[in-house]
Amino acid sequence: MMRDGLFSRHGGFPSWIASGTLCIALSVSLSAQTGGTGQSEPSEATPAQEEHQHHAVSPEAPDQSAGDYLMGLASGTAQNPQSAPMDMIHQQLGDWRTMFHAQAYVSQVQQTGPRGRDEFFSANWFMGMADRPVGKGSFALRTMISLDPLTMGKEYPLLFQTGETADGKPIVDGQHPHDFFMELGMVYARPVGNGFFTAYVAPVGDPALGPVAFPHRASASELPQAVIGHHYMDSTHIAFNVVTLGMSSGMFRGEVSAFHGGEPDENRWDLDPGPIDSFSARLSFSPSPNWIAQVSRGYLSEPEALHPGDAERTTASLSHNANFSDGNWSSTIAGGRQFKKGHSQTVNSYLAESMLRFFGRHYVTGRFELSEKDELFAHSHPRGSQSEAAPEFRIQAYTLGYTYDIFVGRQIRGGIGANYTFYSFPTNLSFFYGEDPSGTYVFLRLRPVGSMGGHKH
Repeated sequence: MMRDGLFSRHGGFPSWIASGTLCIALSVSLSAQTGGTGQSEPSEATPAQEEHQHHAVSPEAPDQSAGDYLMGLASGTAQNPQSAPMDMIHQQLGDWRTMFHAQAYVSQVQQTGPRGRDEFFSANWFMGMADRPVGKGSFALRTMISLDPLTMGKEYPLLFQTGETADGKPIVDGQHPHDFFMELGMVYARPVGNGFFTAYVAPVGDPALGPVAFPHRASASELPQAVIGHHYMDSTHIAFNVVTLGMSSGMFRGEVSAFHGGEPDENRWDLDPGPIDSFSARLSFSPSPNWIAQVSRGYLSEPEALHPGDAERTTASLSHNANFSDGNWSSTIAGGRQFKKGHSQTVNSYLAESMLRFFGRHYVTGRFELSEKDELFAHSHPRGSQSEAAPEFRIQAYTLGYTYDIFVGRQIRGGIGANYTFYSFPTNLSFFYGEDPSGTYVFLRLRPVGSMGGHKH
């Protein structure tokens, strides 16, 4: 029988900190060996191999325009470390500067154990943005779509994952697809002192709650599968009727958001508007372009369709990126805590992940998760009543992967990769999951090859 896990109830958090600190310490060490600047050294490349290494400038930089600040946003108003590279295609159309960014995985997953499944599917997203000067500031239109509802169906296999519904039932051991409309929004930025005032409005978008969502996080850029703590950290990256106001000053940025707290329904092709009934606040700290930390707190009104009740979410994260002549190293440690008022129950999730790119075309990835799961088995929760806390299980997931770019064309960069995940969990789950369940993902990854376009760094 499997052990109850590598960590005791009270010993997990320090061990998680140690694992994540090691990832970032190695990344910092590599940055120091390359001069500590975090900037890529120039290297020769053919036009077919030219890559846009998008580096936003730190908010305190006096020569940064409001447009460049907006181009540095990842999902909603969340930010990766500002030195983290991104493949983008830019084009100037009159007064408008446009940007296109995308990523698609075509994957085959094979899982072992009684609850394991095999499936062929694609997870993908496509992002477009256009900005132009308006007075002393800049205005941008943003859109992000996903064909997950077509290429994934109702869910894909992911052991120990929970959240949202399929066919009116809770999804267990699977990851739901993203909605077709992941983001439709507009944002305005205006320089104020040594920072920026920002206003973000989105019928569907990402409020100021949590770190950058996993599909857009630099440290997760070579992992096709979701994190099993997604619904404790960054699940609000698709929320409705979002309004966010933010103000940065030097290394600090504060934001407040109001939005509709309900999760998307099973119709992935439409919008799910609702009253603004939820709120969040986030404080970010970026001492240099290589670092960003955030803490956030949110109050969510009735987020889950089948488990009524409000929720309170608290998150914290620290991300680092180091660039060198032919690659980069991005790492993140994060934690999320959710208090479910309907059960009067608190669940936690912790994450450490890292992605190392070297020799231009090689990528090594790793991810560790510790997540407390209370929805692995069906339990009733009548609307309007408060039920007892559901059974809770501490799950640990360990993932290691590798990707190689098999081609770099003028428009598309394509890589083939694989990763392997194994788990540790309480022994009383072995009857349901087997002694040693695991998951293997083999995939083709596609993303655009960008040019410098109108960006100046």
